[in-house]
Amino acid sequence: MTDSTEMRAAQFEFDASQNLVIGDLGKKMNFVGILLIIVGVLVLLGAVFALVGGRPGDALDGISGVVTLLIGLWTRKASSAFRQIVATDGQDISNLMAALAQLRKLYSLQYWLILIVLGVIVLALIVGLVGGLLGGGA
Repeated sequence: MTDSTEMRAAQFEFDASQNLVIGDLGKKMNFVGILLIIVGVLVLLGAVFALVGGRPGDALDGISGVVTLLIGLWTRKASSAFRQIVATDGQDISNLMAALAQLRKLYSLQYWLILIVLGVIVLALIVGLVGGLLGGGA
């Protein structure tokens, strides 16, 4: 027996009730992913129109559009992998790991965005406090 054959034979298989939960999750994630992709594309189009219309400040919304689009794409990919768990036999763990890899991308992006925002907030507070102390003592 080869390693890949042994790996396939050792795959865990979810039962029918577990497949119902996983399948329902996959369907709902697919719906949310599609909506996020649509919103991301609309925001990107708005940013392009703002740039063309001479409003470069509004064009920065394109960053939000890209983030929303990425979240939508990764949600749909995770959804597809979750739905594959239900649709296939002998590949449940592989499909689960594929879904988790997509979710990891999604949450890694959100993790770093939150850290950046918190860093900017802390920096703004420090600048405000230092500015207040220096400006108030004059």
